[in-house]
Amino acid sequence: MHLDQFPVRVLLVDDDESAFLLLRRLLSKISRKHFDVEWASSYNAGLRAIRRQQHDVYLVDYRLGAESGLDLLRNAISFQASAPIIILTGADDPKVDLEAMRMGAADFLVKDHLDAAMLERSIRYSMQHFATLKALRKSHERFRLLFERSLDAILISDDEGKIIEVNGAACQLLGYLHDKLLEMKMSDLLSTKSGNIANDLQDQSFGELSFTLPTGEQRFAEFSACQFAPNLNLNILRDITERRNLEKEIQEISEKEQRRLGQDLHDGLGQSLTGISFLTKVLQQKLASKKLDEEKDAALIVKLIKQALLQAREVARGLCPTVLDTNDIQAALDQLSENLKKYFSVTAHANCDPAIEIKDNAVAVHLYRIAQEATTNAIKHGHAKKIWISLKQADRAIVLKVRDDGVGFAKDKIKDKGMGLRVMQHRARMIGATLEVESEKSEGTTITCTLENKITLKKSLQQPRPFKNNGKAKSEAALVR
Repeated sequence: MHLDQFPVRVLLVDDDESAFLLLRRLLSKISRKHFDVEWASSYNAGLRAIRRQQHDVYLVDYRLGAESGLDLLRNAISFQASAPIIILTGADDPKVDLEAMRMGAADFLVKDHLDAAMLERSIRYSMQHFATLKALRKSHERFRLLFERSLDAILISDDEGKIIEVNGAACQLLGYLHDKLLEMKMSDLLSTKSGNIANDLQDQSFGELSFTLPTGEQRFAEFSACQFAPNLNLNILRDITERRNLEKEIQEISEKEQRRLGQDLHDGLGQSLTGISFLTKVLQQKLASKKLDEEKDAALIVKLIKQALLQAREVARGLCPTVLDTNDIQAALDQLSENLKKYFSVTAHANCDPAIEIKDNAVAVHLYRIAQEATTNAIKHGHAKKIWISLKQADRAIVLKVRDDGVGFAKDKIKDKGMGLRVMQHRARMIGATLEVESEKSEGTTITCTLENKITLKKSLQQPRPFKNNGKAKSEAALVR
């Protein structure tokens, strides 16, 4: 409200009528503004008038018989008075002044020192300040409503990771009471690759992480994080554990279906081609015994059938590699390298650390499929002539790396890559690994998949081998722990 446009409705609560007359006279001296002044002569009358919420400002005397102006102020604030309250007193008392300010008074004025200009300024500033506070309260209420009604877990933390506030969804997701969460840090709840959740959430605006419930159950969440004020960080978590489980089931079904197709090719089509090859060979021999020219055609057919049989077996082996049955990731990668040489005429090398033993079949399968997809992309999109596949160990982690000498692509184009990269990232997430892509235009591409705490060293090979980084800057790191 602008004071120079509308009359200001003022209520004075004072048991002395002379104070009312003085106030009205002072306000009448202000020529540029009109004030409508009303008087409540007692504590109870003033309280009733304030409850009606029909005024723009309240001026309340400190002494109101058995009650005080601070008592009236306390009651008015309890039912959210709609206008600012200014406390008036006959003598300057710093203690009363501080107490009034602490309780929420808009100003504290001494009657003997009042003049028209001081009174008008106090009323104007008080109304403007009250309007600002009211707008802030409404904004806070809207924020609080969104905060509490959100289905996603929201945690507000400082730069050290200490939790300052959480919503109900966060309590439900993380399995702790509200007050307990406020005693904790983000690092007490959540885990990422580095273990420093505060730094990880500040370094990345979004990603995935894992957390452990008080019951010991591990769950997974997507997160988005940002700093919305100095030393205040907004962290939003969305539970994706059920989605992870569903993805795992779908992936397992897909692997089983591929295995079935591979077995059908081997046992069904392979056996049929073997039978046809045998019959055709017999036919060739019969034609040869009769010295007929058609014997050459039969020999060609036998040759073509053998080639088709070999290709069917290779396709079956690709759909159902050794790793699916035996967890022998090294043998599977060696076979992948040989297939690349045979069918795509590229130079391929597979170098696997013999100390690594993977007991989890799902981990072995996903690592093999990541290598398979990376080599396919290197040939199909990168036009690579040389491909290097390595499986090494470093700091209790296994590192699968596929490097090629293809055309590569610019760093800013990595996020625009197609289905192949997304499939590899998905497979990495399924086993709790990180997937990194390094590429420079005309300098090839390197895919690195790092998996921690999932390896067993063979007893005869306990000494870890050092892992050498090629020194390239990381273009993208998908946090998927």
